[in-house]
Amino acid sequence: MERKVVIKWVKIFSISFLILSLVGLIDLILFSTLINLTLDSQQYTILTIIFQSDFMTFHAVLIWIVLLSIFCSFIALSCSIFKFVSKNTVEDKILAKFLLLIGLFLIIGGFITMSFIVLLGKSTINTGITNIIVQEALLSPSITPVIGAIMWLYFPFGVACFLISGLIFGGIGLKWMLLIEEEESNKN
Repeated sequence: MERKVVIKWVKIFSISFLILSLVGLIDLILFSTLINLTLDSQQYTILTIIFQSDFMTFHAVLIWIVLLSIFCSFIALSCSIFKFVSKNTVEDKILAKFLLLIGLFLIIGGFITMSFIVLLGKSTINTGITNIIVQEALLSPSITPVIGAIMWLYFPFGVACFLISGLIFGGIGLKWMLLIEEEESNKN
């Protein structure tokens, strides 16, 4: 594998990874502040339901904060990938190991993120009159507008992209590492 080609594609992936993470963070913020749920004939923002109204348990607050911090860490990771790859002083073997580790991190981080999204989706909203699961409320047209359901469905889509990126990063890193070791063993 040529170093220039690998670096070019890793830069492209890190920029697209940054865009996905930024869109995910903006989506989470806009989703929680602008989307209104109609429960018991009253309008509530998702942020109000999670943080202020005692409609949900305390773990929903923690899940929301963790999701926010995960998207922020993905943004920092994509920036650090771009900076690291842009340095021309890094050896090919170290760069290959770095790509493999980034791929593994993306896969693990993607599964953890998906777990938190599922946990939040399975949480219950209890107003005293209405008792409904968050996912059902978000996908119900009588409770949530269609744009809210679309914004909610972005989260699994974004995580799927992170998982696929992790497989690609890990595969490129592993393949490149094996090619480097094969070249070294042929020299000896």
